Amino acid sequence: MPDSVQRRELDAVPDASTISDLRDHAEADKVSIEVHFPTGDGVQKRLVVSPRGTVVLLNDVSEETFNRSTTADDVADSLRGR
Repeated sequence: MPDSVQRRELDAVPDASTISDLRDHAEADKVSIEVHFPTGDGVQKRLVVSPRGTVVLLNDVSEETFNRSTTADDVADSLRGR
């Protein structure tokens, strides 16, 4: 049985292209993808992308959820503003 979550590390805040790729891979592999990345202020954040395309930004608790209808550009813009 494959893992239900794939974990990845990023060197920077994900951009729209990366978010689109994560959504595509999560859907194709039918798994959630969790990525860890540093913010500009040095805080480590987590982003979880579900197979349905939902994107959730996490720190110690959920901060914000972006539904599938939220464009990758809008998600990336929100992440850069943190």
